[in-house]
Order: sequence, then C-alpha cells, then structure tokens
Amino acid sequence: MNLEDPSVKIAGDVEPEERIPCAFWVFSTIALLFAAAFFFRYDGGFRWDVYDANGYLAGLPRAAAAGVAEGKAGAAAPKPAAASPLEVGREQYQANCAACHQPTGQGMSGQFPPVAGSEWVDGDPRLLAAIVLGGLQGPVKVAGADYNGMMPAWQKTLSDAKIAAILTFLRQSWGNHASAVSEDEVKAVRAEIASHAAPWKIEELRTLSGEKGKKKEN
Repeated sequence: MNLEDPSVKIAGDVEPEERIPCAFWVFSTIALLFAAAFFFRYDGGFRWDVYDANGYLAGLPRAAAAGVAEGKAGAAAPKPAAASPLEVGREQYQANCAACHQPTGQGMSGQFPPVAGSEWVDGDPRLLAAIVLGGLQGPVKVAGADYNGMMPAWQKTLSDAKIAAILTFLRQSWGNHASAVSEDEVKAVRAEIASHAAPWKIEELRTLSGEKGKKKEN
C-alpha cells in the first residue's frame, strides 16, 4: 500500500458534508404557512362571481354564467344592448349632417340653415323625410332667414332606419320637442316620392304636404 498515493484516503481524512442551516428550514416553514393562510383566506372558494371583476357574467342567468365561467360548450354569452334611435340618430347626424348644419344644429349663417328651432324640423314629419330623401333646392326661409343653397339627396346613401333615426334625433334635440319618426313612415314616403328625381322646391313640398302640412313663409 502506497501511502503517498493521493487517491488513497486514510480513515478520518473524509471531508465533512455541508449541512443546510437550521434557519433556512425555519424560514421556509414560516413562508409556506403564510402562503397557505393567504390562499385559503382570499381564494374565494373558486367561485366565478368572485373573479368576474368587470361584471361580464353578472347580467347572465346563474346557470349560463356558470357555464361561461367554466368554459362549457353552448354557454350563452351576453348580448350587447341595442342602441336607442336617438343614439343612432346622433351618430348618423354627426357622420352625415354636422359638416353643414354643425354639431350644435345652428347651421352657418347665410349658407346652411339651422335645424335647431327650425319650423321644418318641428313640422310635418313627411315633409322632413321627403327633404332628406330627395334633397332641397333653395330659396327657402328657415327661422326667419333666407337660404338659397342646395341640400343633397340621401335616399341612395342611407337606409330608412338610419333616416328615421336622424329625423327623430333632429326633432328631439336642441330644444325641439316633436314626435319620433318611425322606419315605416320613412319607407312610406320613399315609396310615395319614388318618381321624383330632382331636389325638392318649396312649392312642390307644399303640394306634397296638402293642406294639413302646408308651410307658410313670412
């Protein structure tokens, strides 16, 4: 036996193993106990309504909401609420009419007549529908002022539903308090004036309206 061989170890020369400090185990145990306590205190019992922070499921029947939360096939998703005619009318007015009649409905003096406080807006809805559908060629008197421009026709651009929403918005905004206009009313006027190709003139509108809806200029 060669005692000088470095591979030969004598009893007692074995290096001691490194032990994990006791403090580490104490700290780990405390951390695990704290985590467990926190989990059981705030887990919400794994209920879907606890984790529905945005109220997405709140409006659903309980069974459907649970189905959506659990990812079940066929679970009903909430349907967005339909916009009211006034909301649709406001959007369509801003997109198609406000450039001329202005977002305030006041128009532009000498160029575009106002729709706020306009006798044409508050008057016979059939005439107003005919104007929007077929357009209007001046001269025309609105709120005591004369205008001689031309309003384009929208019958090929906007649906009956959108025009009805715009008319309802006009007749119930900026101090106007006239009745709403339905899609069926616009559809009926569209059919009635289908053969009329050119923009309306005041005299023609008076003939269209008859005695009931006749407009008088001061």
